[in-house]
Amino acid sequence: MLKNVYLNSRFYVVIGLVIGLFVLSHSFPRLFSVAQIMIYILLAVLTVEYFIIKRISESFELDRILAEYLSLHDNQSIDYQISYNGNIPAKLILIDELPEQLQIRNFERRVKFSHSAKTKISFNIRPSERGKYVFGRSIIYVFLVFPGLISYRKNFDNNQEIAVVPSIIQMKKYELLTLAKTATQIGIKKVRQIGENDEFEHIRGYQQGDNIKSINWKATSRRNELMVNQYQNSRSQQVYCVIDKGRSMKQPFDNLTLLDYAINTSLVISNIVLKKYDKMGLISFSHTFESFVKAENKPHQLGLLSDYLYHQKTDFKESNFNELYKVIRNKVSQRSILLLFTNFENSNDLERNIAYLQGLNKRHLLIVILFQNTALKAASEARASDVSEVYIQTFARSTMLEKKKMVNKMSRLGIQTILTEPSKLSVNILNKYLEIKAKRMR
Repeated sequence: MLKNVYLNSRFYVVIGLVIGLFVLSHSFPRLFSVAQIMIYILLAVLTVEYFIIKRISESFELDRILAEYLSLHDNQSIDYQISYNGNIPAKLILIDELPEQLQIRNFERRVKFSHSAKTKISFNIRPSERGKYVFGRSIIYVFLVFPGLISYRKNFDNNQEIAVVPSIIQMKKYELLTLAKTATQIGIKKVRQIGENDEFEHIRGYQQGDNIKSINWKATSRRNELMVNQYQNSRSQQVYCVIDKGRSMKQPFDNLTLLDYAINTSLVISNIVLKKYDKMGLISFSHTFESFVKAENKPHQLGLLSDYLYHQKTDFKESNFNELYKVIRNKVSQRSILLLFTNFENSNDLERNIAYLQGLNKRHLLIVILFQNTALKAASEARASDVSEVYIQTFARSTMLEKKKMVNKMSRLGIQTILTEPSKLSVNILNKYLEIKAKRMR
């Protein structure tokens, strides 16, 4: 149908030349006949080309290949598999209706086929919001290599809906690196184990460096070689990620909110905690109590936590630490490790809630995680060239100093605190958890 036919730039060049001949024919009458002949030739070429591209467009097939889900704030690829079964050289332009969350409005890829072939096009994306992403139609515009005056549009109704979930890619990456010898390359520290492990695991052969106190003499006599008892840490610790969903956590860094940084890290640490045979749970709150997942170590626990994390959203309201204190006091009876992701912007916020933090710290091992504003850090270190920049630099330094004073105050009160850049959050939390495990802090 003609509604799928579009004129290419070559057509406008040719028709422009014909119009030029008609204009010149007023001064040179002989050119009028030449212009008429060119019009007839152009119409004939257009007719032939239309039937050719309409036929070969049916020889094109396209598949969009997506993963089962997309990971938040990770580079991932969308693949397009294009098949051509014709023998006439042709070109195409691929346009895809991408989700509005990606804010990509100029997606276009060009491919040339000289004969029947298959080709794959990859396109990288980095989702910055959790939720459902809707991919619409894929569209191709087919035209001949020569003359290429018109193109034919073909639609592929391959609509797809896919969820962007807390970063599974980061979770798997940190799982591998935490247990690998190369962990120090990304900042994960090796913490020396203090004291002896206290839970028997199995008997194994003696290795150089093993404590001679762990030699199992009965097994040694049976096997006629040195055998030692292998012990491990106690597996009963409870760990809770406590996520503040108040308005301060909506602050963006590198196209991702603090809340999303906390959610991604919560999934990372949850996976490691469960691999270490501890129990993992989740608490979220804002002006009211939002959600509670009891700390367990069951086969489905990571999936349950991931599902809860996926649905967390801020409500732009003031966080109620009094409500948080009551919920933890009533629901968490066993002494646990509480990883509190929050963001006090000034000392007044801290003063209003310090009593609740102290109360939680008496009953549990509380670690408060605060975020360092990287934009303020850059502004404080920049070279000032005029008075206005001096004011900005002074403000940035005073704000950063105030946050450091808050950290020092909590430390003096016995509350452990981590002040971290958002990009280093996962590494710093993993280091703290591994330190707690090594020192057997409870």
